[in-house]
Amino acid sequence: MPEYPEAFKTALKFTLKWEAGVGDPRDLAGTVNYGISQPTYDTYLLRKKLASKSVLQITQPEVEEVYYEQFWKPCLADSMVLPLAVAHFDTAVNFSVKGSLQFLQEAIGGLTVDGNFGPKSKAALEKANNLQTAQGYCQNRIDYRYQRVKADPSQDIFLDGWLRRDQDLMRYVNELGGVTTPQPTPQPTSKPTPQPVSQTEILSKIEQAIRLLQEAVDLFKKQ
Repeated sequence: MPEYPEAFKTALKFTLKWEAGVGDPRDLAGTVNYGISQPTYDTYLLRKKLASKSVLQITQPEVEEVYYEQFWKPCLADSMVLPLAVAHFDTAVNFSVKGSLQFLQEAIGGLTVDGNFGPKSKAALEKANNLQTAQGYCQNRIDYRYQRVKADPSQDIFLDGWLRRDQDLMRYVNELGGVTTPQPTPQPTSKPTPQPVSQTEILSKIEQAIRLLQEAVDLFKKQ
C-alpha cells in the first residue's frame, strides 16, 4: 500500500467529501465515479497494463492512486503551502490539471493564462505561494461558475451544488490558513425581562388616573 504525503491526504479528504459516489449523468463530464471520469480511469488501467472496465467498478485504492498519480503530482500541488495545495488539487479534479494551472496563473496575476506552467509561472508562484493566493483562487472559481452557466444555461441545474462546494472550499482554505470565520451573533429567542417599576412611579400613575376620572365626572355633571 503506497504511503502518500499528509498534504495529499488532507486535500483528498476534502475532495472526496464532494465526489463520493456516481456523478449526475447530465454533467458534461459524462460517466463519473468518485470524481474520476471514464477516460481518466482508462488511462490509469492502460498504464498499469490492466484490462479495461467501467469506472463504476473502480476500487478505493485505485481512487487514491489515480488522484495522486494523475492529479496531485502533475498539477504541482506538492510545491505549495497547504491552503493553496488543497484549493489547487480540488480544482484539478474539477477542471482538469491544465484547467487548474490556468486558475493558478490567474490567481497569481501578471501571467499569461494558458495552463503552460513554465519557469516564469513557477518563479511567480514562489512569491505568491500563500493564503492570499488561495483565497483569490477560490473566488475565481465562484466567478467562473456564473460565467459557465451564462454561456450554457443547461448547466444551471448544477449551480447551487457548485457554489456550495466552492464556498466550503473557501471556508476550509481559511481554516487551514488559521483564519477564523466570524460567527453571526445569535438573536434572542425570548422576550426581554421587564425592568422593575419604582413605588414613586406607581403613585404618580395613580394620581394621574384619579385626576382624569375627576375631570370626567365634572364634565358629566355639567351636561
